[in-house]
Amino acid sequence: MSKGILYDSLLVRDLARELDRRLAGRRARVLRLDADRRVASLEADDGGLVLDLHPTRGWITLGAPPPAPALHRLHRTSTIRSVSAPEDERLLRIDFGGSTSQERPIRSIVVELMTNQWNVIGLDGEGRIVAILWPRRPRDLRVGSTYVAPAPAPRLDAGVGLGAWGLGELIRRVAYTSPLNAGWILGDAEAASSPGSSPSADAIEKRWRRLVDGAREPVVLETKRGLQPYPVPIEGAGVVVVERTASLLEAMRVAAGLEAEAPATGAVPPELLERVRSRLHRLETRAQALEREIEEAGPEADRLRGLGDLLLARLHTVPRGADVARVEGWDGQPVEIELDPALDAAANANRLYEAAKKRSRARSVLPPRVRELRQRAGELRDVLERAESGEATEEEVAAALPAPGSPDAGGDDEDRLPYRRYRTSGGLEVRVGRGAKGNDDLTFHHSSPNDVWLHARDVGGAHVILRWNDGDANPPARDLAEAAVLAALNSKARTSGTVPVDWTRRKYVRKPRKAPPGLVTPDRVKTVFVEPDEAVERRMRVN
Repeated sequence: MSKGILYDSLLVRDLARELDRRLAGRRARVLRLDADRRVASLEADDGGLVLDLHPTRGWITLGAPPPAPALHRLHRTSTIRSVSAPEDERLLRIDFGGSTSQERPIRSIVVELMTNQWNVIGLDGEGRIVAILWPRRPRDLRVGSTYVAPAPAPRLDAGVGLGAWGLGELIRRVAYTSPLNAGWILGDAEAASSPGSSPSADAIEKRWRRLVDGAREPVVLETKRGLQPYPVPIEGAGVVVVERTASLLEAMRVAAGLEAEAPATGAVPPELLERVRSRLHRLETRAQALEREIEEAGPEADRLRGLGDLLLARLHTVPRGADVARVEGWDGQPVEIELDPALDAAANANRLYEAAKKRSRARSVLPPRVRELRQRAGELRDVLERAESGEATEEEVAAALPAPGSPDAGGDDEDRLPYRRYRTSGGLEVRVGRGAKGNDDLTFHHSSPNDVWLHARDVGGAHVILRWNDGDANPPARDLAEAAVLAALNSKARTSGTVPVDWTRRKYVRKPRKAPPGLVTPDRVKTVFVEPDEAVERRMRVN
């Protein structure tokens, strides 16, 4: 009898990413729980999510939800906001947006996938359990209690020094390793084919990085437990690739012995509809961000102008070369004003006035851009609605999307990287994160410990990674400044005259537990001041 599939943190992470692409933005209606069969399902637009968590199965697939005795109806405006997985943990989290008028609405669903503790738990906005597939003690998993996730086992987010570790130590100490992939990382297959030889430490580290950060090539593996879906092909130690698939969800269906997922609507392929939904989500998110920027531009301009006035009035108290001015405010309370130490107090006041002017200018420059984004989103929403009702053809839907490679495409491919690539004048690669989730992915999965991490100070913006592996020396000042310009341009301070950009080594950046996407805490920070020059960005683009 099959023992069910094995979930490790790598499989859960990649499964969350794929589910997020497929489900984010869909309206959710009902959560069904069948404790006897250990099956949970989420009914949503165009089908639903089925979680068959019986110990002998463990399949997570998209399709028509089966009937179930326990039914928890979600609010009619609930939409799936995101599907995510904490770093190096076997937890899936589905978060919902929409109305909160229901007395105790389900605001998130947690899917626990640790060994024999598979479970599905619905939580309200305060983290209390509203619905549960399998009530358990002694963890106090029952309706009404406050949900506490299993304590994670802290492991290193780095592949350095793997060659000196054995199989058990590797699994205990290194993120995303497991009994399923550790043999492949250590080169069991090579060692078996070449008696007396052992792979180098460099080869072992490269295999770990390929496993965690390399291209995704979903497969179905045959293991001692049975068929196993996995995001990358690994072989050795009793593991064999039996089939390659187009997606991890397809691999899951193949391993489960299910038929391929039928298209949700008429002649339009579901992959094309997902591209439209993803494009629509990005247009609406961008429009909302610009609207917030317009709303904040006036108060921010007033604040900067007021600081400039105060600085001019206290010129005699500000020493030259200071990076912070501590002066008495109009109300007698102390005020701190950040300065560019290369400028005197009067020039810093002019810098604040110029930044205020750019903020005010944003109020007139950005509204036309918002109207354009809203118009394009409306046109795309109309095409999507007609496609979902069977009224639009595949050709019509494809024509509504930007041509691949065009400036408007914005990376519509499902497998796009979470960052954009640039090159400094000194030849160093720079990576700029795409959105909050992309920022986390770039910082913790697409960078090395000694790389330089940059972010505009005290404002929302992209994480920027300057690739630099020399742990004993800082990068050249010019390359660092060019990377800082990208951080300034990709932040809410991009209309300022001069922007302070914090930088540190990537290994000194950590993610606080339960912090939202994109929020990190850097240590040992230094600051450079740069001008957000678009000409620099154009010069650094990598085709």
